[in-house]
Parts: sequence; structure tokens; C-alpha cells
Amino acid sequence: MKIKEYTLETGKPLICVPVTQARKNEIYQAAEKAIERGTDALEWRMDWFEKSDDWSQVEETLDRLSEICRKAVLLCTFRSKPQGGQRAITPEAYILLLQNIAGSGLADLLDVEVPELSEASGVIKRLHDLGQKVIGSRHYFSNTPDTERMQRDLAEMKSAGADIGKLAVMPQTPLDVIRLMEAAARIKENMPDFPLVTMAMGGLGAVSRVGGQLFGSCMTFASVGKASAPGQLPIEDTVMILDKISESMKLR
Repeated sequence: MKIKEYTLETGKPLICVPVTQARKNEIYQAAEKAIERGTDALEWRMDWFEKSDDWSQVEETLDRLSEICRKAVLLCTFRSKPQGGQRAITPEAYILLLQNIAGSGLADLLDVEVPELSEASGVIKRLHDLGQKVIGSRHYFSNTPDTERMQRDLAEMKSAGADIGKLAVMPQTPLDVIRLMEAAARIKENMPDFPLVTMAMGGLGAVSRVGGQLFGSCMTFASVGKASAPGQLPIEDTVMILDKISESMKLR
């Protein structure tokens, strides 16, 4: 799967920096800073935006971000309260927002919370009809499900039509991190053409954010300033570690 100059497949993951500021000028400044630091992708977390319920304001901000991300991948995400976001949103308003973004043609990727939509496949189909590439996502902020459940989550995203599957969990033990990586590796073995984004959050899960290329993850999230999720590493550290791992793998 190719977006702009990037091919999303196994290998060195793309680095994505979330932008979580509330005001437009702050959003633009944070985005420009992330681009200057060399991020491959930018995630605009719209649930942090103070005017996220005003489409004209969202569209204006999105238009400016698309200019800033001329070469970087622009991912748009409204993270709902049940999935760890900042704001509540009705299903109807959420679907309308997704369709408006897709119709604008300004986002390279659009996050769709599969567990929060009873008709996820229908929604994703409509977004595809508008030319939009989709990340299907699910987050567990208090636990790590069993390995089979995690595999089913990712397989359900594929069945719903998502172009990429994203799964984030909260580990309680190191074994939880290993199980997430196992689930991702098994899905990648069975569905080699389905790009994945998987991570274990918190300090225990830091290894999953930099070791994903060994287990099929095509993107990792890093911070410039404030982190948007527990366990995100600064972009400078993430770049250094990913480069070292890539060099080591080439020497095998």
C-alpha cells in the first residue's frame, strides 16, 4: 500500500507524531515543528480541537495541515471517549465528520473506530467510495486481551474493509507485550498484504513501539513535546533506535 512517497509494508515503520493542541495557531505550530523534526506522518487528534463540532473550522484547519504535510502523511483521528479520547460524540455526528473529511480529499488516512460503529463495513465502504484510505482501530486502555481476541480484532478490521489495522493495548506484565507481538506476527503471516499498526502502551510496552518492524507493524507513534498516549518516546529517540535496528537487520 503506497501513500505519497511511502510504502506501508514490513520494514522500518513510519514515524507518526500526534498533534493534540486545542487552538488553530497552536496546532499549526506543533505540526510545523514535527515536520521540521523529520516525522514521516502527522496525526491530527481532532478530539482535542476546541472547535471540533464546527465543520467549517475543522475544514479550515485541515486545509492548512494538508499544506504543511505536503510530503508527510496526514492522518486524521477523532478519538471518542470510550476509546480514550477527549470528547464524547454521537454515532451520527461521528459518521458525518468522517464523511466530511473523506469528501474534502484533504486527509491521506482517516482513523475509524471499528468497535464504536455497529455498521463499520458500511461506513468504511462509503469512505472508500469517496476515495479515502482508512485505518481501522481499537484500543484497550486498561488491559491486554487474550491472544486469540487480539487476532480476531485485527481480522475483523480487515473484514470491515479497513486498509490498515491498528490495535493498542495496556500491558500488565511483560508477557502481555509478547502476546501482542505474537498476535500481530500471526495475523501478518496469515494476511501478509494487510498493513498493521500495533503497540503496547505505557513503560512496559516501549519495546513494541520500536520493535514493530520485526512483527509486521508499519507505523509507530512518537512525541514532540506532549505525548498523546502513555509510553510514547520522543521522536529523536525513536529515529535513533529504528535506524539502529534497521542497520542490524541488514547485517544479518
